[in-house]
Amino acid sequence: MAEAGQFDRALQIAQKIEDALDRSWALREIAEAMAKGGQFDRALQVVQKIEDALVHSWALAEIAAAIAKAGQTERANQAFQLALQVAQKIESASDRSSVLAGIAIAMAEASQFDRALQIAQKIKEASDRSLALAEIAEAMAKGGQFDRALQVVQKIEDALVHSWALAEIAAAMAKAGQTERANQAFQLALQVAQKIESASDRSSVLAGIATTIAKAGQTERANQAFRLALQAAQEIEDASFRSLALADIAEAMAKAEQFDRALQIAQKIEDASDRSLALWGIAIAMAKVGQFNRAVKVVEMISDPIVRLQTLVDIMVAKRKAGKGEAGKE
Repeated sequence: MAEAGQFDRALQIAQKIEDALDRSWALREIAEAMAKGGQFDRALQVVQKIEDALVHSWALAEIAAAIAKAGQTERANQAFQLALQVAQKIESASDRSSVLAGIAIAMAEASQFDRALQIAQKIKEASDRSLALAEIAEAMAKGGQFDRALQVVQKIEDALVHSWALAEIAAAMAKAGQTERANQAFQLALQVAQKIESASDRSSVLAGIATTIAKAGQTERANQAFRLALQAAQEIEDASFRSLALADIAEAMAKAEQFDRALQIAQKIEDASDRSLALWGIAIAMAKVGQFNRAVKVVEMISDPIVRLQTLVDIMVAKRKAGKGEAGKE
């Protein structure tokens, strides 16, 4: 209702919600919708009615980011500062860390990198700090500040987040035509990923990095990453977790358009449910690139009748969208 612009009616309904937390979340959604529509004064008025400190500070950060995107830097700074002040009222230390990470990320998205880093480095929870630093580094890379992004990423303690951030920076470098630097960053991402202790996490991250590398057009290095992901998956002792890891790898290969390899991996998955879901992912990836006949053949391999039916529906939807796209081009 708020998104449709019916703000007055939405506010009336939100203010009648008895539960304070539910009311806070409803008001946050309305305020953010107002900010996205450029109604900054009204959004800031609504946000003052939010009682929960966590929701209040989070909403202020989102509004500040919208104000910054509109080019109103000074006003955005004031909103960010207010978000930080409200965040200090959050009683739970872990919740406060999460919100501070969100504020730092919002600042980075508004290209306020210095302030974002100051906030991120003060976050006590290591996981939240790593996430904030990764998002800041990625925002810098998207803005072409590659040297600075690489400096920031070195501060990330968590190997999983560190490797993922490096891969995203490398992808931005590749997109900017800095192929040699991208190669070095991708290789470093793979090296850091191999430090991840959990074989399950290591396999998942390596599969994701492989897809990112493949999209950057580096097939040989992507294959190397997929091989490492498969090695990690084989280290997983629990059969159910191993099946999930192989399903992730198969879907990642499909996203990289390595359909033959993806099918080979999918067919090795022991758990029938995980195998069905992996085949669904492969079929959808095929449909997205227009390989509809091949996608339908994959459907025949799916043992779960519900997943099989859903996959057929998804393929039909993709085919219809493709048809409309071609008609639009004409």
